[in-house]
Amino acid sequence: MTKGIVFDIQKFSINNGPGIRTTAFLKGCPLRCVWCHNPESFSRRPQIMYKEKLCVRCGECARVCDYGAVRMDENGRLYDPEKCVMCGACCDACMFEAISLCGEAYTAQELSDILLQDKDYYESSGGGVTLSGGEPTMQPDFCVEVFGIMRGEGVHTALDTSGYCAEDVFERVGLNIRTCAFLL
Repeated sequence: MTKGIVFDIQKFSINNGPGIRTTAFLKGCPLRCVWCHNPESFSRRPQIMYKEKLCVRCGECARVCDYGAVRMDENGRLYDPEKCVMCGACCDACMFEAISLCGEAYTAQELSDILLQDKDYYESSGGGVTLSGGEPTMQPDFCVEVFGIMRGEGVHTALDTSGYCAEDVFERVGLNIRTCAFLL
């Protein structure tokens, strides 16, 4: 089963398609739009995100890092991405939420199990599931598998895309590019 990298799951979304929806935001985007609302989605891989203003320099992140990727000096936190294995130990140790892991691997079934938790809402509101990003078409096999599971359960699917992909990707995901609506 294909794995995809998801950086957020937004339940009770009302702006990403008809009805009440759950939107899964996938990592990876080839574009660098100035107006992008999700720049954390650019990279296809999980990333450690750091909010310096929230850091109190307690050193707990460095203490729990078994790989030497985080250390402290007189200026505060130092991070070496080359040593980081994205285990998330530093994120779990940070009481002030200054460090977070952006992106988690899911199989299509694992993500679908989460998405199907709200199936009653979809049915009562005419809603469903939206895959967004980043650019979800950068993970086409994952989209195909998730949409296949959702459609097999009778759940409406939508793809929130820039359209920046090969035409065959739309066809694989189950969309007819000639009938897609693009907001410009």
